Amino acid sequence: MRVTTRSLYGDFLSTVARTQAKLADLNEQAATQKRVNKPSDDPVGTARIFAYRDSLAAIGQYEKNIEAAKGWLGLADEVTMQASDILSRLQALAEQGATGTLTAKDRAASAYEARQLFQQLLGLANSRYEGNSIFAGHRMDETAYVQGAMVLNQDGAVVARAEGSPPATILVQFVGPAGTQATVGTTDPITYRYTTDGGVNWTTKTMDATWPHTVDLDGVTVHLENGFTVDLSPATNTKTSQGTWLTVATAAVYQGDVEAEAAVTYTAKPTAASALQVDALPGLSQDVRIQVTAGSMGGAVSYRYSLDGGTTWSALQTADTGLSPVLWTPGGAVRLRAPSGTSLAGVDLTARAASTSVDTLGTAVTAWAAGSFSTNVLVRVDTATSVGAAGTISYSYSIDGGTTWSTGHSAPNGTNPVLAVPGGEVRLTPGPGGESALPQNALFVVRPTSASHEVDVALGARVRLNDVGMEIFGGVFAFGAVTAAADANRADNLLVAAAKLVAALETNDQQGCGRAVDAIKQARSALSVSMASIGARENRLEVAATVLSGLKLDETERLSRVEDVDIAELMTRLTSQQMAYEAVLRSSSYILRQSLANYL
Repeated sequence: MRVTTRSLYGDFLSTVARTQAKLADLNEQAATQKRVNKPSDDPVGTARIFAYRDSLAAIGQYEKNIEAAKGWLGLADEVTMQASDILSRLQALAEQGATGTLTAKDRAASAYEARQLFQQLLGLANSRYEGNSIFAGHRMDETAYVQGAMVLNQDGAVVARAEGSPPATILVQFVGPAGTQATVGTTDPITYRYTTDGGVNWTTKTMDATWPHTVDLDGVTVHLENGFTVDLSPATNTKTSQGTWLTVATAAVYQGDVEAEAAVTYTAKPTAASALQVDALPGLSQDVRIQVTAGSMGGAVSYRYSLDGGTTWSALQTADTGLSPVLWTPGGAVRLRAPSGTSLAGVDLTARAASTSVDTLGTAVTAWAAGSFSTNVLVRVDTATSVGAAGTISYSYSIDGGTTWSTGHSAPNGTNPVLAVPGGEVRLTPGPGGESALPQNALFVVRPTSASHEVDVALGARVRLNDVGMEIFGGVFAFGAVTAAADANRADNLLVAAAKLVAALETNDQQGCGRAVDAIKQARSALSVSMASIGARENRLEVAATVLSGLKLDETERLSRVEDVDIAELMTRLTSQQMAYEAVLRSSSYILRQSLANYL
């Protein structure tokens, strides 16, 4: 068979190209230490590599989250330990103050230390991690607490709200003939006197019957509700057991989030007030019904409230919505939102404690939810009906945004039907205008609110970073409202207990010091529960970090087996390929050097 020179050259170039390509591939593997450098190297292996890399990236993010969580919780742990130490010292001061042998000067000396310790507690409650407040719920960019004032009666119960921050405890006495009474809004005038130095010096002022009903204490203002009754005593009386006495004490006012936003429903909402929106302020302690009798947005509004569903009502109260659009009651407060000039007369609403707001679509009935919801819940009416009709309400619900629905549910209809859903129930009542129609596909959306800030530490596992200051340190709310978890009149409210001790020492109140002893003991016990919760989360982070370390090692080994090259095998192949390449060059060069002269 005849082999042409052209064929020889073609075979030579093809062989050289193949050996060069193989050698280049091996050199690239040697340079990158990777067996797979492009998808064509191993298409199936490439898919596995991407999956392993995604898994390792997720593990890396989990590890970052754990480190951040350790920082948050480590600071919270240290803060609560310091708070516990401060409470120990406050308890010792309270026990000293409750001793009958101490003089007013002795208690005044202890009061100075107690006030400094209170300021230190306030600072601890405002602790920040990387600029974020750790005890303010979701309002991490805000200060959890500010210093304010609270108003106590002789028994140490919070009875009114105050504005301002007293540098020292203020003692207020309502002055008049012994055995007589005065009523705020009726008696004109009411004489009172106050002292800021434990009774050494007194200032006398009067309050008339016109609104606003405020007690002016030179920098601190106490708001008394219309109809508030006080027992009078002569100025010569120095016993707080006779007559009505108020103590205006330093307080820590909480500005952060609470766990849930209470729902507001309407019994009546005139057309003129259709633009009105009402929000329940944090700290609603019980259901509060409010009726607005006169006024418009931006001006003075007259209203009354009921704490028993409308059986009994308070005297008419007044609020200036131009200054602060807030209607205050002993059970909590609501904020009004409406264009200026909107008529509010005839509005009848109820702020419902321990409830969750519900959005309605396609119906005008009123709805709210009760329970503990971890996610949004959609409720759909499957068969048209109306609230109060005979029979049942057929409905479905979804907990994944409407992607899938749980169908075939029903609830007895009636005046206030209740629809059971995961986490709680949705309650229905006719709308403010008596609207009761429930068209098919009418929708209710439960949108739970939460003050917790959580991070993922593993697939399907989350850990809470922050805490609600009210649940750990207590305190009071801006409008005097309190929650079941942080009742200002509850014994284990840490900041309130400390503030009451300061007030008792500064006013030489031996009985108040005695009450503070028990309150601080209970506050320490409650704080230990919070410390246990923080410690448990820290332990969980340690376990999660250990598990992730093992998973990361396993995933890295699997990735290496698919992606990385075997160095010993590579060196052998590289040497072999280098020899093959050189052999091709030598043999080809020898063949191509031949000419006719070789055959002469």
